[in-house]
Formats: sequence, C-alpha cells, structure tokens
Amino acid sequence: MNPTPTMDALAAGNAPENPFWDFSLAAYERSGVAEACLDLQERYGIDVNLLLFSAWAGHCGHSLGANEMAGLIAAAAAWQVEVVRPLRSVRTWLKRQDHLPEDFGLREQTKALELQAEMLEQLLLHRHLTLETGDAMPPDPRRVAANMRLYLASFAPKPSDADMADLAVILRGACPETTPLEAIWSLGN
Repeated sequence: MNPTPTMDALAAGNAPENPFWDFSLAAYERSGVAEACLDLQERYGIDVNLLLFSAWAGHCGHSLGANEMAGLIAAAAAWQVEVVRPLRSVRTWLKRQDHLPEDFGLREQTKALELQAEMLEQLLLHRHLTLETGDAMPPDPRRVAANMRLYLASFAPKPSDADMADLAVILRGACPETTPLEAIWSLGN
C-alpha cells in the first residue's frame, strides 16, 4: 500500500484522514482569516500552511520549540518551492491575462491542483509532527499565539502593527471563542 495519496484519490475525495486539514478549512473560512493569511504571505512570503500548522499545534495544546519549527520548515520547504509556489504563480499569471482566448478551464484546473498540493503539504506536516487532537479542554489562545509568533519571527523578528492585527484575526479563526481583546492580549504575552 502506498502511504502517499495520488492526485486521483484526492480529486475523488479519497484523501487520508487529516485533522489538521479539517482544522485549516474551518479556520480559513472564518471572517477575515483568508485575507490575513494572504496579507502575511504577500508581505513576507510565509507558507500559510506552516502558519496554520503553528496555530493548530497550539490548538492541540502543543507548544512548538525552535527545533520543531526548524524541522517543520525543512519538511515543507522543497514541496513549497518546487510544487506549491509554481502552481500559484501559474494560476495568478493566468488570472491577469485578459487578452487570452478562452482558457478551456486551465485556470480552474490549476487552482484545483494548487489546492491538492496544499492538501498534500498539510499531510506532510501532519505526518512530520503528529499531534493528539483532544477535545477535553478549550484551546489556550496564548499557546496558539506563541506558536504563530515563533513561525513569524523567522520572517519578522519585530512584527509590525499590521502583522499583529493579522495574527489576531488568524488566532480568532483558530480559537473562535476568543474575543478580539483576548486575541490581542494573547499575542502580546
């Protein structure tokens, strides 16, 4: 049995169980989270999957250490550089091409491939550092905040006000019961 799913299996909805993917979908759909993630991606070139993994780890009650973060970054680096970013580049280039004749669904197909590549990266991350997803206690927003700040620190040692605002939105997406004030407070501590 091949432990890595094929693109056909993913397209058919036969992806392996991955609670991190489920968490990411739920968080990303919450108000403002997608925009905040994309703003940070645009500003620093961050890997949104790693940012969401940082939040998910905290949501699971796990505080990431510097060595774990370095391992996660290394685990995702080649996939990001060789697969995800080129697909994103093609999709965004196609989106800007008003003069092209009908693209026969190429942009939508590229978008679907990019999503599948993101899903596979999340599976790689989940398998690199498997975390228990206990539901007994509510997540600690301070742990989520600390993990996200640890990841962002590799791009912005001194986060700007805009960075902190984006992290607060993402924190609230990861921990929807957290108020805006609690999110800001959690990120400051």
